[in-house]
Amino acid sequence: MPNGSDIPLKRRPNNSRGTVMTNLSVDHTAVLNKTTIYAKSVFDPADYPYKFIKPDTGAKLGKQVRKGNWKGMRFYTLTLEERATCDPDCEHWTDCYGNNMPFAHRFKATSSLTSKMEPNLDELDKKHPIGYVIRLHILGDFFSVRYVKWWGRQLAKRPALHIYGYSRHHPFKPIGRAILALREKYPDRFVIRFSNLPSDNMSANSEHVSDDGIICPEQTGKADSCGDCALCWSAKKPIIFLDH
Repeated sequence: MPNGSDIPLKRRPNNSRGTVMTNLSVDHTAVLNKTTIYAKSVFDPADYPYKFIKPDTGAKLGKQVRKGNWKGMRFYTLTLEERATCDPDCEHWTDCYGNNMPFAHRFKATSSLTSKMEPNLDELDKKHPIGYVIRLHILGDFFSVRYVKWWGRQLAKRPALHIYGYSRHHPFKPIGRAILALREKYPDRFVIRFSNLPSDNMSANSEHVSDDGIICPEQTGKADSCGDCALCWSAKKPIIFLDH
């Protein structure tokens, strides 16, 4: 019987981009052990010499918001380790798009992560007094209630901080409840959509879970980037993502 890591990876088309996504076997070691397949791209925050919150340089986000209430704000990103920080109920546990991101710097969810990020946020506050946007999390998810509350404290003391992203921790679980509470407290600055929860107007759903909502304009070519669209943090309707 071969080891999970020796089993060939399955690939299937990405409907929106014509590329292929890696789909791991259910008995792959990364699936069973709740890790990324790129161990060398995971960093301990205590030993990481660079900035944790990085300026966006990709075409998908678009580097800057160009419409809506957040217009003019610069995008920054934070990446954690996929599966290690995620809810195992995630519908994309085996075909996470992190499987195709070997070069992304992922950070371990350790006690030093938040303390190491604070100087980064201090610098962004000074650099962008009118506002900046952090996309949480390019990979990974909120890994504890304490971590969610830490972001709440940052929002309370940093009026320029704006956050958007997605979480598979649904609001009937402790982490999800903490996210919902923070979203309700800061509706204009903390916009986290629950992944694959169609009953929530502020959800983001895979097309195979629900087709009731607005299909992502960036995926269909109607917007060049997230910064040109702004629906994920402004629309009060579910967003539908074409499956990777």
